[in-house]
Parts: sequence; structure tokens; C-alpha cells
Amino acid sequence: MARTVSGVLTGMTGIVCCLVPQMQVGAAEDAIRGFVGVEPFELRLEALVRVEPFRDAWELEPGVLGAVEREAILEKMEGLFASEVEVRIPESPPRFTERTVRFIVPDAEKGFVPDVRDAIPLDEALVGLTFSAAVRGVSELELDWLWFAPGQERLVVEVASRGKPSARVLTPVENTMRWRQSGGSDLPSLRELPAMETRETRPLRLLLVPALAMGLGAVLAVIRRRGLSLARVGGLLAGGCVAGALALGVRGSEVVEPEDPVVEEILYALLRNTYHAFDFRDEEAIYDTLEASVTGPLLERVYLEMRESLELEETGGPRVRVYEIALRECREADGGGGRSERFRRRAEWVTIGEVTHWGHTHERTNRYEAEMTVSAVGDTWKISGLDLLNEERVRKISRREAAPESS
Repeated sequence: MARTVSGVLTGMTGIVCCLVPQMQVGAAEDAIRGFVGVEPFELRLEALVRVEPFRDAWELEPGVLGAVEREAILEKMEGLFASEVEVRIPESPPRFTERTVRFIVPDAEKGFVPDVRDAIPLDEALVGLTFSAAVRGVSELELDWLWFAPGQERLVVEVASRGKPSARVLTPVENTMRWRQSGGSDLPSLRELPAMETRETRPLRLLLVPALAMGLGAVLAVIRRRGLSLARVGGLLAGGCVAGALALGVRGSEVVEPEDPVVEEILYALLRNTYHAFDFRDEEAIYDTLEASVTGPLLERVYLEMRESLELEETGGPRVRVYEIALRECREADGGGGRSERFRRRAEWVTIGEVTHWGHTHERTNRYEAEMTVSAVGDTWKISGLDLLNEERVRKISRREAAPESS
């Protein structure tokens, strides 16, 4: 029985974008706005910063910002963000090894996109910062935020996690916040595949034919008194015994091709484990986890193509995390039979994923149709071939604001 998910979109025919009102970043209190993203294997610290409130402090010329000024502004902001904002978690301090700092502009369909104008008006200049750390299972944290724009009396920090979104209001005096995950949430893990079934074989069983022939020849020679020497008769008997012993004694095993319901379980588990690899932020961990489900030359291709498809277009930084997969159809493909150690199926599946970046939640619902080859590798099954036949995407962006709580 194919796996389904209630509420999964059916009959998708293209790309749909939900237009949402953009976050207002022009108010004085929003000169700097902070964000914390808590994923199963990643912690992100982000900020949206308007440049205009820093005009006097940084002695910026009115009008437009040229390339040299923009570069200096980005360098200053990265330094301030790194030194004036500190996150503490119960385990070891997070190391923000990936950093993205760039000028951005609001976009109705994508939230924010890079600002590629040669000259950016000072009163429109907006910088987006994203610091990312590869950490596992953060359930609570403490944040000190010392970076405020000149004249900024309050700063909102939003927290997006596996639970409900939340927000805190900080001030230059009360600048520490604490957050704890609401409710329990298990970390994603590899799904166990159905056990591979094997049966015993005798690969040299055909040696029984010459064994019987030699034994019969020796017996007939004795009965008919053909004049064969005892040595030759003994040789025939010995050869027959050896061949018979090999035919019956040498044993091996072969994989039993699974029944259709088990095939669906295998495909579903392999698909889930493949997407689970990209829950990690560390590239080595992604590749190692992916290797448990994909083999051969296909491994590198799947790694590169999936990484590209899950990253937010143009904005860089975060990656969409797939949290639900529905295997909607699984049937035998042409040329799919004939070998017990592998099978080929035509499959259709739907993935649902999301990521929150700079306060906007990006949702992705994709439908795929492909012919997949699954092969026995050692004592497990792995995807060894993938021919993508069709891909359809539904994309939506939304703004989920939570009422600020006490720090």
C-alpha cells in the first residue's frame, strides 16, 4: 500500500507563489531586528539592519552608497554582529562557521533578495546577516544582544523552531533573553530498511552430472569387465566422489527479490533517509549519511542536485528541511525484473519542507516521478539508478509573527 499524507496537494500543475505583505523594516524600533533559527542539526543567528540610522555615527554621506562604502558597511556590521551578540547553549559554545552578510531588498514572492543595484539610496539600504553553526538538538538557549542602533530603545528577536514561533523584546538595559523548546521533539534519524531476505544456494550443483557419470562409468567397467585397470577405475570413483562432494558441499546464498509491499517499504525508507541526510549542515555528515542510501556514480550526482534544489534561491544561507514524504505510487518499470539482487520501479512521491529565514517561512511542496533502480549492496539495499521523468513544485512564503514575550 502506497504511503499517503493527508493534506498533500494533488494534481499539481506548476509553481504557485503566495504573495504576502512584507515585514515593515522602516520603523525606528526596527532599525535592527533579530532572528534565531533552531533546526535539528543547525543553529542560525540572523539580523535585518537598516543602514540609515547609522548615518551620523558612521559619518555616511547622504544620497546613495557606492561600492566602497557598501563594502565598509558590510565589514562593520559583520564585526558588530560577531562581537556584540552572543548565544549560549548548555553544551559547548556554538561555532558560527558559515557567515553571510549582504545588502538585500524586500521581494513580494521571495521575502528578500540580494540588492544588486550599483548605487543604493541610503534611506533604502538594508543589510541581512546570517550566521550558521552546526549543532545537534538545541532545546534551550540564552542570548545576550548588545548591538542597538543609535536611538533604538527596543529590539525584537524572533525565534523559529520545531515548536511554535516566539519573540522577545530586548532593550539596551534588559538585553538578555532565554528560550526553551516548547514540548518534546525527537531528532530526525535514519529509518530502518526491511531485512534483506536470502536463500541458500549450491553454486557447483551442476558438478553432480559429471560426478554421477564418472561413478556410473566405473561401475559399468567393473561389471562388464572391459579391462580397465584398477587404477583407472579408482580414478573414476575418486573423481566422481570429489565432484559430488563439491556439488553438495560448497554452499552460497542469493538475494530473494522482495514482494511488492516490501519493495514499497524499501523505497519509502530509502527516500526518507536520502532527504534526512540534508537535515545536517556539515557537508561531510551529509555525504556520509547519503552514502547509506545511494551507491555508485549516482552518489555524487544526487548530493549535488539535492543540495542545490533545497537551498533558497538567490538568498544563500539556510536550506529547506524536508519533514514529510509521501510515496504515492510504486509499480514495476519496463525491464525491472530478471535479477534477484536488484529491482527497478517507477515511483511517484511528494515532499513537504520549510525553512524560516529573516522572519519569513518558505514552504516547498514538490512532486517527483522517476524510475529508480535499487540494488543489493552488502546486506542492505541502496539506490543505484535514478531517471527523473517529471518534477513539479509548489512554493509559498508566509510571515508568521509571534506576540513578544518577556525575556
